[in-house]
Amino acid sequence: MSRPVSPSQGLPRGIRFAAFVCLVLSAFTGFFALSESMGLSRLSEFREASGSSNFSIVGDPSIDARIADAQLAALEPMRESRALTLGALSVACALVFVAAGRMLRPDGLPLERMRRMLGGAAITAALLRTIDGAQGAVVARRMGPVMVEAMRTLPEFQGPAADHLQVMPWLVSASAVGLTALVAGTFALLGQYFRSEHVRQAVSLLDGDLAEEED
Repeated sequence: MSRPVSPSQGLPRGIRFAAFVCLVLSAFTGFFALSESMGLSRLSEFREASGSSNFSIVGDPSIDARIADAQLAALEPMRESRALTLGALSVACALVFVAAGRMLRPDGLPLERMRRMLGGAAITAALLRTIDGAQGAVVARRMGPVMVEAMRTLPEFQGPAADHLQVMPWLVSASAVGLTALVAGTFALLGQYFRSEHVRQAVSLLDGDLAEEED
C-alpha cells in the first residue's frame, strides 16, 4: 500500500521554499520586535544599568554610557509609537509564522485560506517593518554624532585616524536603512508572491484534488 501524499508535498518546490523562508524570517523578526517592544517599557532601568555596568563595548565604560544615553534620549520621545509599531509587527510576524507553518503542514486546513492569510500578513509585516526601520534610522542619526564625539577621546582615534570617524554617522544610518530594505523588501516580495495568480492556481488545484480524494 502506497503512503498518502501530504498536501504540502503536492505543492511546487518554489512555494514550499518560499513558505519556509517566511517561517524563518517571521520567527526572527517577530522575536526581536517583541523583545524591543518589551524593553521600551524599561528605559529607565537600562539607563541606570548603562551607568553602572563594568562591561564596555569600545573599551571605555564612560563612552559606552554616553552612547547609551544618546540612544535612550532618541527613543524616549517615540516610546509609545514605537512600542505600538513593534507590537503590531510581532503580531503580523506571528500570523506569517502560523500561515507559513500551515502551508507546510496543513493538517486538514484549506491551503487557499492559509495562502490568503500568508500573503496579507506578509505585506502588513513589510509595511510595519518599514515604519520600524524609519524610527530606527532616526535613532541611528541621533546616535552617530555622539558616537563620533565620544570616540575622539580614545587614543587610537587621535591625529589623522580621527578623519575616519567622519563616515561613522553615515555608516550607522546606512546600516539601519539597509537592514530595513532587506527585511521589509523580502516580506513584500513574499507577500506578493503568495498573492500571485500562479500560487493561487497551484493551491486551488491541490485543494480540489484533496476534496476529490475525500469524496
